[in-house]
Amino acid sequence: MQWPDALGLGLFTAGSTQIALDASMPAIVAVLMGMVTAVFGGVIRDMVCNEIPRAFRDHQPYAVCSFAGAWIMVVAQFLGAPQRGSLVAAAATATVLRLRALQRGWSLPEWHSGHGDDSQ
Repeated sequence: MQWPDALGLGLFTAGSTQIALDASMPAIVAVLMGMVTAVFGGVIRDMVCNEIPRAFRDHQPYAVCSFAGAWIMVVAQFLGAPQRGSLVAAAATATVLRLRALQRGWSLPEWHSGHGDDSQ
C-alpha cells in the first residue's frame, strides 16, 4: 500500500498545485494548496480504512515530500517549462522522495510540547 500511496501523493501534489497556479494564486498559496490536498487525500483514505492516519502517527516525511514536489511545479512554471513537463517533474519529485524515505527509513524529529514533562 505504501508504493501506490507515494504515487498518489505525487500526482495529487502536482495536479492540485497546477490548479491553484491556473487560478492565479501566489506561489506560496499554490504550494500549500497542493501539499494540503495531497496529504489530506491520504488522511481521508486512512480514516475510511478505520486507521489512524499515517501522516499523523509516524515520523517519516510525507508532507515534506509533497511540499518539495509542489515547489518544483512552481519553479518549472516560472522558468517557462511546458505544463506537461512541469507536472511530470513535480509528481516525480514528490513520489521519489517519498519512496526514498520509505526505503531508507528516513524520519523527522519528534515534537515534544514540554507540558507534563519532568525535565522543566
